[in-house]
Amino acid sequence: MGGVGVISSYTLSLNESVEITSIIRSDYDVVTTQGYTISSIDYGGRRPNIQNDADITGYRPNHVCKSVEEISNGPFDYIVVSTKVIPSKTSKNVWDEIEQNKAKFIKPNKQTSVVLIQNGFGIDDLWKNLTHDVVLISGVSYISSINDKGTVTQYGHDSVVFGVFDHTEDDATLEKFIGLYSNDANDAGIDHNVRFTRWKKLLYNATYNTVCCLTDQDVGKLYGLEDENIIETVIIPLMKEVQFVANQDLGLFDYGEYNKVITDDVVLLMVQDTQQSDAQINYQPSMLVDVRNGRMIELDCILASILRAYKANGGKNPRGEIPYLTFLYYMLSLVQSRIQNKE
Repeated sequence: MGGVGVISSYTLSLNESVEITSIIRSDYDVVTTQGYTISSIDYGGRRPNIQNDADITGYRPNHVCKSVEEISNGPFDYIVVSTKVIPSKTSKNVWDEIEQNKAKFIKPNKQTSVVLIQNGFGIDDLWKNLTHDVVLISGVSYISSINDKGTVTQYGHDSVVFGVFDHTEDDATLEKFIGLYSNDANDAGIDHNVRFTRWKKLLYNATYNTVCCLTDQDVGKLYGLEDENIIETVIIPLMKEVQFVANQDLGLFDYGEYNKVITDDVVLLMVQDTQQSDAQINYQPSMLVDVRNGRMIELDCILASILRAYKANGGKNPRGEIPYLTFLYYMLSLVQSRIQNKE
């Protein structure tokens, strides 16, 4: 229940037919005693053209637990996962916890869906042991939302698309979820090509997110250093490498009428949209927030996943074809190691 998870939970709670059980760890005491405070551009506190727009205070899901072990009211129709994707060999991963507690969480005959509202590419592979038991749904969100000890600030309009990772699978459960999530304030739609959508999100996360993390600067600073041409000399070259690997990968899959590639126009639009949105509010991307708080960063699902896709699709020389991404990955590996050794 970070910045995205709280908004997703609150959004679903607006539908009277939904009952929500949430696992909340670091904010557990705050939420159980006083609830979340939400300042949202969609729901209250930050809505434009509304005078004295009040924050939402005291929001609590129907049931709050601190761990998987405490949950006793399953199994569930949907398991929404909004945690950071940071695989661990020494501690419990959420996919392992769900697998080990299948009877508690999952209904038979694929009546339970797992919705991954998370960053990264290839994250469905982490759930491969459960693909025979659940429908796996991708959620890609452009929301710019931050949680600070139970106070959530949502800067950007909740624009999110949901789609099944396996596009050959029946999507009735997907359409039902979109119906539960949709309202007049947000923009929720169906994703017919999950692979493309996740590559497109990496245009942002593998560039702005990573560079801000490495340099300890917010997005506005990247655009503000006009004499240095950071966008033209650093961000766009990184995006072009993401585009190169993405289109190699996308060419291997057939989504029929929904086949897509990352075009130059898609790259340019990402640069322009970010300048008009995140740069204006000096937004701190999630990796920057994590490193400033001494937390592990999503290096594996964002940068390592691109290098893996490059090699899987026949790439032989990452230093020659994707040198910027390769260099950035190893630099952030050192940052990750420093954080890990402090824990």
